[in-house]
Amino acid sequence: MIVERKIGTGEQDLVWVMAMVEDDADRENLQVNYGLTDEILTYVTDENERSHYDRDEYLNTQLFVFHVPVVVDQVSQRYITRPVTFLLKGHRVFSITTKNTQWVNQTLSERLKLEQIMDTNEFVLVGLFILFDQFIPPIRKINAEQNRLDRQLNQSPDNKDLIALSNLQQSLAYFVSATRNNAMMVVNLNNTAFGKQLSDTNNERLTDAVIEARQTSEMTAIEADVVDRISKTFNNVLNNNLNDTMKFLTIWSLVLTIPTIVTGFYGMNVKLPFANQGISWLITVAIMVGVMAWVALMLKHRHFW
Repeated sequence: MIVERKIGTGEQDLVWVMAMVEDDADRENLQVNYGLTDEILTYVTDENERSHYDRDEYLNTQLFVFHVPVVVDQVSQRYITRPVTFLLKGHRVFSITTKNTQWVNQTLSERLKLEQIMDTNEFVLVGLFILFDQFIPPIRKINAEQNRLDRQLNQSPDNKDLIALSNLQQSLAYFVSATRNNAMMVVNLNNTAFGKQLSDTNNERLTDAVIEARQTSEMTAIEADVVDRISKTFNNVLNNNLNDTMKFLTIWSLVLTIPTIVTGFYGMNVKLPFANQGISWLITVAIMVGVMAWVALMLKHRHFW
């Protein structure tokens, strides 16, 4: 699906092309009607493409690839990241997405004041700022879930909580990598052909985008560190609980072997005191209870329980 919108007052003849590449028909449309090459389309549809800037002097194009958050499961706060592309080609600026990132064009449509955009460079810089900011809501939701799990740690942590914490760690692993690469990409724009020909106004826009990218990266890294620490604490608590359980079972296994040992003598062809007495079974029980009590007291004295 491809949609065009005018940028600015209309005097500059600037066009924003919103392209969601779903199938071969969309690719062919971009090739035939907009002159995009197979190489460019391969870049923009590769879900594993890293954040970067690229300029093709021969085709006179500038490519900006960066990552945005994508929801996998809203309930469990599971997120991944996927690349989105801005492409500058003549008087057109393309925002190229896939089915997973189609929300990007909707967000830009709602937040960009197109009539105030003076050139395609400004569009890219403002767009980057807006999309970098889209990491903040998921991070806040992850933070809220992390706080809930932290409180749960002080009550009765179980496997369900560990799975939830693992989901947060996976999401933040994606976010840390994506925001770090986004920040590196936008910081390095100063040293590119794009950054060197910016106007004073657009330089300010670039500075804003750099600040937003760095803050998002730092915020994500801090949140990931907190979740990792909570995860380690969870594991320590559960390991301690398991150790206590195993210690308890070991002690009782030892204590409960005593009756078997004592009564075992009476199944042997060995002459034992009081074996022929009518109260011999009471004597056996008394010996068992006495030995068990002695072992239990000894273990308690040595702080085994």
